Amino acid sequence: MKIEKRGIIYTPDTLEWWKMFYAMMPTPIYLPKKKCIRIFFGITDVERFGRTTFIDVDELNPSKVLSEPKTILLDLGEIGTFDDSGAIPSSIIFDDHNIKLYYVGFQRAVKVPYMLFSGLATANQIDNNFIRYSKSPIVERMLESPYSNSAPFVLKDKGLYKMWFWEGEQWVLVNGKQFIQAVISYAESLDGIIWDVKKHGCLKPSIETEFSVGRPWVIYHQDKYSMFYSVRYIDKLYRIGYAESQNGIDWIRKDEDINLDVSDKGWDSEMICYPAVITILGKTFLFYNGNNNGETGFGYAEIIDF
Repeated sequence: MKIEKRGIIYTPDTLEWWKMFYAMMPTPIYLPKKKCIRIFFGITDVERFGRTTFIDVDELNPSKVLSEPKTILLDLGEIGTFDDSGAIPSSIIFDDHNIKLYYVGFQRAVKVPYMLFSGLATANQIDNNFIRYSKSPIVERMLESPYSNSAPFVLKDKGLYKMWFWEGEQWVLVNGKQFIQAVISYAESLDGIIWDVKKHGCLKPSIETEFSVGRPWVIYHQDKYSMFYSVRYIDKLYRIGYAESQNGIDWIRKDEDINLDVSDKGWDSEMICYPAVITILGKTFLFYNGNNNGETGFGYAEIIDF
């Protein structure tokens, strides 16, 4: 796999109260009639409460921004619900006559920094605000998963909805700080709403050097499933990993196939994380966040040989 960095696309402009910091979890979808890629992402106010907005970029040159973020598409949830501290996009699909947005719901806690669960919101048109399906997560706590589970990626495959998501196994101390140790799990659904978790931990971190994997993005490419995801190391910050599978459940990690690392300086010199991949008119783009989980914004690379 040959990948070439193309540079930063967007960083927060601090011009309005709701878009002061961060531009997290770029989530692209192609709009051929508009000849653009719409990139949904999370942005925060001064208190770091997160909301969903978007920009449009040129279909063949994502460095060219066609429209700046002007509106909140998904606001904070009701006080006390799982997303009252943030609603950040993770995956979006066109589904018959509506659009499904799967998102990360944040809720701040006391003994741990936060709890994360997966939400669903829908819209009838791509330019409309999204409406929550429920005040509750679409994947609740389970016997095997009493902690957080979120960052869902959903693929509709021959009428079956398939979800890969981040699942917390336990809270751990890493270099004196609290982090959640997480795996990527797999679920299926007939309607994209009610989910049956088929396998807990279908892709796991290497305990010797890593403590978490997350934000999966899956495409079906050359008769196999390809997953791009974030890897959190013990001795360094996030990098992007890659894995392949014949059935979408049993994965072989091939992180060495990605020739993509931090830059010597600038917005992605400390970490690269939260990948999202889309192929348009023969070009394959990989969008990702940089330093401090997206505080410096997001940019992209182009996969030249895949």
